[in-house]
Amino acid sequence: MLVALSTFILSLPASAQTIQLDSRDLLKKAAGLNPQPAATAPQPAAGSPPPSPAEAPPPAVTPPPAAPLGSVAQGYLYVDAFQTRFEFLIDAPRLLHWLNPAEQAPALLDDTAQQTAIKSVRKQVEGWCRLGVGGIKLDGTLTGISIIKGRPGATLPTQPGERLKAEEAMFGFMWEFATPPVPDEIIVEWRGFIADIQKLPIRVFFGPRSEDMEMNAYLPKVSWKSQGRLPMPPPLAAIPEIIVVPPTVLPLATMIWLLIGITFFIFVRMRGRGLPGGALPFALTWLLGAVLTWPMVNIQIAGGPQVPVIREKKQAEEILTPLLRNVYRAFDRRSESDIYDVLARSVDGELLRKLYLETIEALTLDGREGARVSISEFSADVMNVTPREGGGGFVTECQWTALGNVGHWGHTHTRVNRYKAHVTVSAVGNAWKITALDVTEARRI
Repeated sequence: MLVALSTFILSLPASAQTIQLDSRDLLKKAAGLNPQPAATAPQPAAGSPPPSPAEAPPPAVTPPPAAPLGSVAQGYLYVDAFQTRFEFLIDAPRLLHWLNPAEQAPALLDDTAQQTAIKSVRKQVEGWCRLGVGGIKLDGTLTGISIIKGRPGATLPTQPGERLKAEEAMFGFMWEFATPPVPDEIIVEWRGFIADIQKLPIRVFFGPRSEDMEMNAYLPKVSWKSQGRLPMPPPLAAIPEIIVVPPTVLPLATMIWLLIGITFFIFVRMRGRGLPGGALPFALTWLLGAVLTWPMVNIQIAGGPQVPVIREKKQAEEILTPLLRNVYRAFDRRSESDIYDVLARSVDGELLRKLYLETIEALTLDGREGARVSISEFSADVMNVTPREGGGGFVTECQWTALGNVGHWGHTHTRVNRYKAHVTVSAVGNAWKITALDVTEARRI
């Protein structure tokens, strides 16, 4: 009996071993990336003695399911040129209980439950976030509400119609505020201290840097100062100018008056008569009439823009590259009117509206309202060029690559897009502008 009891006690440490999972394994499991199957232990050859306990391989262990998120309350402040964005993450069980404390929160969130929750919470959270810059309160817009999985700073995309466990899901809210290009100070006021949330940690992202702050329910305001650390927005690229030759102005009324005077003088002299009033009064009257008629009828001859004929690829690249670059620079602005004003410097005609819609869609992070990619690197290559029919421009087949980054939910996404297109560039007035663009290939690298 004593021997058996001793054997049982000695075996407890071995049976009480626990498996420690790295957080990356949890994220892989949440993303659907199943771990590699455990290697199968080699079987002893026929007739060989069984392995001793010390030589036997350990039994295969099945990882436990992902642990619940627990309490989550995290804020992110993204300070960009012309816009500041505030994002807030909260665990789904706490928000669902706050929405309807009388009912049990669902364990699973299917598409219907997700949309119902988003619709219910939208009006209640619109005024949670307020911003001020330079002592002026700004009007913000609640641009998006999402239900996401993962963890703060390491969120994972969800598939359309995906069912999520409530204990593993988070609600994400996003507000946008139009701000100056380089604000000196931003004051954030938070009114979303719901349930048992007493503190809200905030990570501020500005340029390539970030820093942490915190606010609480007793002092629901926090101030962030740039202190010269916020980079200036990149300027618009310089586009080669079209030389404008001033026209030659012909004062038609003055010329007619002088011609009449000379004709009258010749007529009088041929008749052998003297000038009325004498030569001096006649000359003065003649000159006075010329001065008075000078601004009356003027004719402009020739002049205007001198549009060069573009036949070389290098010439086309010098014009097309800054035009395309400035199309992306226009979307550094956030209000539609400001984007159109800058976009109109590079694009003309019906293409203006079409390019606005297509570019803003390409720069918006998939499934995330408001999170827009900021282009940091751009290059274009002209493959061939031909003069435009009728003159005043050229048609080219080209390709360009745009690389950009966007911060979202505490981490950064990188986007590299490559396009191939037929582009028509025309001289509009005294400036080069894109007047037609037909994309033949668009790829995300």
